[in-house]
Amino acid sequence: MRVLMTCQPFYSHLVPVLVPAAKALRRAGHEVAVATAPAMAPHLARAGIEHLPLPNVLTLTELVADPAAVPEGDVREASSTLTIAFAGSLAGAFARDVLAVAGSWKPDVLVRECKEFGGYLAAERLGLPQAVLDTSPFSALNLPLVRDALNGQRAEFGLDTVDEPGHPEGFLLAGVVPAAWYPEELRVSSARYYRPDPPAGPLDVSLLDLPDDRPLVVAGLGSVARTFVPETPAVLETMVAALGDLPCTAVVALGADPGEWTGPRPGNVRLMSFVPQPLLLESADLLVTHGGFGSVAEAIRTGTPMVLLPMFSDQSHNAARTAALGLGIRLEVGSLTPASLSESCEQALRAPYPHWAAAMSRQSRACPGFDQFAEDVAALV
Repeated sequence: MRVLMTCQPFYSHLVPVLVPAAKALRRAGHEVAVATAPAMAPHLARAGIEHLPLPNVLTLTELVADPAAVPEGDVREASSTLTIAFAGSLAGAFARDVLAVAGSWKPDVLVRECKEFGGYLAAERLGLPQAVLDTSPFSALNLPLVRDALNGQRAEFGLDTVDEPGHPEGFLLAGVVPAAWYPEELRVSSARYYRPDPPAGPLDVSLLDLPDDRPLVVAGLGSVARTFVPETPAVLETMVAALGDLPCTAVVALGADPGEWTGPRPGNVRLMSFVPQPLLLESADLLVTHGGFGSVAEAIRTGTPMVLLPMFSDQSHNAARTAALGLGIRLEVGSLTPASLSESCEQALRAPYPHWAAAMSRQSRACPGFDQFAEDVAALV
């Protein structure tokens, strides 16, 4: 079986979710290729996955830098013009590129992540079965908002319009956290829940000398916050200052060269441009995060309590749901201070948060792995 996978050029969707699913499909004996932006080539090369570069698909940084690519508006809002564009003009460009590579690669089935609509359109046009990796559960709330834009693209590809907003997720929907994390309004009959593969590779030796006499806190604001949120540097400064006041060892991902950092440098806080978060969470006591779903899912897998600082898009929903389940504490970035963040970190390190996080982790570990996902995809063909 030949499996074509499509993904927006987001690191947090590609590397933690789509790549492990691709590897499981290959273990099952299937041929797999990932169609996405040329900029994702290094990540796919490191994973040893075939890459079909789509020349007209841009990264978020490239999109925001190109005023002609996206209509004006606050791209941080869930209902923003960028959200509409991803189901409209950008989805159309993505779909045309997918159809071009599919003409020679000839897939039997298409697997896409839920925020990528070009693959949905291409699969519909080609009559291919498809499955959806749920990399952003609360993005389903946007489906009624993008229905008209998506129907406009369906018409361009000679497809009938659809009235049901949930049609793009009406296929095999693969959740990567336990069903219990999903609120009732997001649960659909086509959903199945899987346990992502644990991270591969050894931990960098530079992290082996971290002190072992205090809690370990991992912190960061994801891979795209700097692109959308001008306040990101100020939030990072508050984060570093707060962790400096906490009796802990902290590792903070700055998303930039630590040598150029002009903020505080507490002795107990290690500043890094990039943190191998999935690996480090295996031994961490707390995650301080923006509430992106990738980070939330990783902390659920490892049973790590969270302090959540949502900044844009679905992060507020993710943070609210995570806090409601007792897996962490949500704070508002607008009123954040070093003292309030340090106090919340201290609280999240104490019972019952670690116990509730461990209980959800056990539910995650009870889900079937991605090898079962590979079997379920094969059954679609």
